[in-house]
Amino acid sequence: MKGSGSKAKRMTEGSIFKCLLYFALPLMVGNFFQQLYNTVDSIIVGNFVGKEALAAIGSVDSIINTYIGFFVGLSAGAGVVISQYYGASDDEKCS
Repeated sequence: MKGSGSKAKRMTEGSIFKCLLYFALPLMVGNFFQQLYNTVDSIIVGNFVGKEALAAIGSVDSIINTYIGFFVGLSAGAGVVISQYYGASDDEKCS
């Protein structure tokens, strides 16, 4: 971890807004592409397959979003635990 020769971005230094933006940007981009996929999927299925298939996609949308939200939350929780170990310089528990 430390001393690996890479430039680490410290969240405790510099502008708070800039740090939060760098942290949230990958999440926003991921959500954008997820919404883009759902939109394109609905357009294609609605135009080429039919309204029954479009209704089927709409009915499972909430289930898929539940799974996505669960795993995003799980990874955020794991990030909190790993960050605590990293902040405590406990390299053994980080890996």
